[in-house]
Amino acid sequence: MTFICFRFKADLATTSFIYLAVLVLLSLFGSYLASGFLTLMAVAGLAYFFAPPGFSSAMGLPEDIALVIVFLLTPLTVTGLVRRARKLTEAARQAEVVAKQAARELRLAINTIPALVWSALPDGSLDFINRRWQEIGLSLDNLQGSEWINVLHPEERTEVMDKWRIAVETGTHYENIERVRRADGEYRWFLSRAQPLRDEFGKIVKWFGVDTDIEDQKRAEDALRESEQRFRDYTDSASDWYWETGPDHRFIAHLVSEQLLNAIGVLPDSRIGMLRWDFARDLEEEPEKWRQHIADLDAHKPFRDFRYKAASRDGSEVYISASGKPLFDPKENFLGYRGVASTITAAVRAAQLEEALQEAKVVGDNIAHDLRTPLTRVRIRLERGREHAATLEEMRAVADQAIAGLDQSLTTITALLRITEIEHSRRREGFSDVHLAPLIREAGDLYEPIAENKGVTLWVEASEGATVHGDRDLLFEAVANLVDNAVKFTPEGGRVELALLHQEGETVIRVSDSGPGISEAEREAVTQRFYRSDKSRNTKGLGLGLSMVAAIIKLHSFHLRISASPGCTAEIACPRAD
Repeated sequence: MTFICFRFKADLATTSFIYLAVLVLLSLFGSYLASGFLTLMAVAGLAYFFAPPGFSSAMGLPEDIALVIVFLLTPLTVTGLVRRARKLTEAARQAEVVAKQAARELRLAINTIPALVWSALPDGSLDFINRRWQEIGLSLDNLQGSEWINVLHPEERTEVMDKWRIAVETGTHYENIERVRRADGEYRWFLSRAQPLRDEFGKIVKWFGVDTDIEDQKRAEDALRESEQRFRDYTDSASDWYWETGPDHRFIAHLVSEQLLNAIGVLPDSRIGMLRWDFARDLEEEPEKWRQHIADLDAHKPFRDFRYKAASRDGSEVYISASGKPLFDPKENFLGYRGVASTITAAVRAAQLEEALQEAKVVGDNIAHDLRTPLTRVRIRLERGREHAATLEEMRAVADQAIAGLDQSLTTITALLRITEIEHSRRREGFSDVHLAPLIREAGDLYEPIAENKGVTLWVEASEGATVHGDRDLLFEAVANLVDNAVKFTPEGGRVELALLHQEGETVIRVSDSGPGISEAEREAVTQRFYRSDKSRNTKGLGLGLSMVAAIIKLHSFHLRISASPGCTAEIACPRAD
């Protein structure tokens, strides 16, 4: 370049410009080191060849300073710009590579998704579908624009089109369940969802959606509904009903048919949130049965044919039989019980009726036996009096004997009616707290003169504080009957004890005597009506005293225990109200 400038005798300014142009071109390589070296070479060449004296560093003119600055800054600046441009170009190239890779990965992911993916323009016309559409025989040509409406079930096209139009116009989320036709003509259920994509100004630039095949789910739901309907049809026609309880044993489900509502007297949801013993009517009558049932439930044991008494809507009693099994989750956590129940009121009442008829037959036979003798005597005495009484006094004596016989018969009938009244009364509704100590002492005071006249010692012990829930008059009658029997069957010189005891969480009224006692074989029979053992045949009585006691004890849900001590010991065991 210097030789050419010499050849054409270029001046300093022209040579400097040519040198500077060459430096700029060489700076495009982007090397700061090369640019600096070439700049020094150019300044040295100008100073040696074109600005004599040679290699003089004297710069007397401003142009010289400006020339040096330009020669220094221009190549370096160009080099810096080139390096920056190269970096930006490389970054752009890398970004493009990454973008292309991301696009490939996104397309692969979209094609791999087990669903029908699509996109639409802001006006709602379809412009893209993934490869899954091809698996059901549909292409973009079949769906592009608004052609997609033709692959929907004819019954749903209008509804789907209206919903999609509203979503596009309002820019809101779209969701719908619809049937899509495959290429083979089969329609399958899909759950279709779409969301709009907006720019920084909130304007919709694209719609993206996905259709998920829910055909199997719909079939499962249909099968489940059909199964539930079959179950309900069975329930409506069955004589049983189904129930379910939670971990706390409270009802959470109670499925019963319409025809059984009147039978059990409740609505299907009236037991929800309740415990079985909340509405039972025999909880106080049979506490041991319920205690065992509750213990079995707490132990998560299955149970079968548990029978209890409840109340119907009109207040009448119904009898229910229930069976259930415990439920556990996979971790063996207790979830509750599930089971069936049925009303057995008719069967129970039939059994009760049969028992009552049998009892009536027995009672009738006993009444015929026990009343026949006194009535026969009355008739014989009246016949004899009519034939042999010669005076008014003799006739009166015969009449008195007949009246005595009739009074005995009347007493028997009255006692029977009294027992029936106790067994079928609702006197439990009038129960209250009864203090037993005064009641025991009152019975002792009543029979002390009778025992003294017979030569029997009556010993009474009653500590204060014992209270039970019941009917005071009936309890007094039961105690009086036991004391009466003890005094009656205890021989002269014997001893009768009436005591109020507290033992093993219960209150016990004990009547013991030193009489002949009751054999073990007869201890259950003595509470039956008109039963009289061989030892009592010659003792005055009707054979109804212990029957009366048993009826009163059953009404109170207490327990009557008879044992030998020697003699006889009768105990009334009852829970304490205090």
